[in-house]
Amino acid sequence: MPPVADPDPELVRRARAGDVQAFEALVRHYQDAIYALAYRRVYDAELARDIAQDVFLRLYERIESYDPQRPFGPWFMTLAVNYTLNARQKARLRKTQSLDAPLGPDGERRPEPADAEATSSADAAAGSEARAGIRAAIRELPDKYAAIVVLHYLEGLGVAEIGERLAMPVGTVKIRLHRARNLLRGTLKRFGGS
Repeated sequence: MPPVADPDPELVRRARAGDVQAFEALVRHYQDAIYALAYRRVYDAELARDIAQDVFLRLYERIESYDPQRPFGPWFMTLAVNYTLNARQKARLRKTQSLDAPLGPDGERRPEPADAEATSSADAAAGSEARAGIRAAIRELPDKYAAIVVLHYLEGLGVAEIGERLAMPVGTVKIRLHRARNLLRGTLKRFGGS
């Protein structure tokens, strides 16, 4: 999913002033990105919807604290990422069957090949096991690294874009991404990866 462009500053100003229609327009502007962010942290569609709703509730409660002299997008995405990480921490003990389920019709994840001859059942099982191992490894990462991994590898953002979204210097993003890769390698070895 490409990064979401900043909304019109006038729309943000009106939402801060209490204009319900302007706030609803902000929700529509960001709803897909926030759901995708939440889903990629919890791999549970229902929980991701709940988290997304809570993120927008948090936005409604805190929009007055937004400084209009700064870009809205990075401020809001920082709020969303932080809330999503906290929600994931609370849900960490929750076991779900949906961790191996594809995202669905929104096209965020490539579907498995439909042609039975295109892949053997053994290859499909190995691929599913590998994906489950990667998701488990990402869940094991400390939140400060997991957020960057999700934004870089799952959302496809570059280090500069991640820095903007998280209001973090590019150098810090690079260091955390490097450390996250090293942690992932170790975790994947524990899960039986290469």
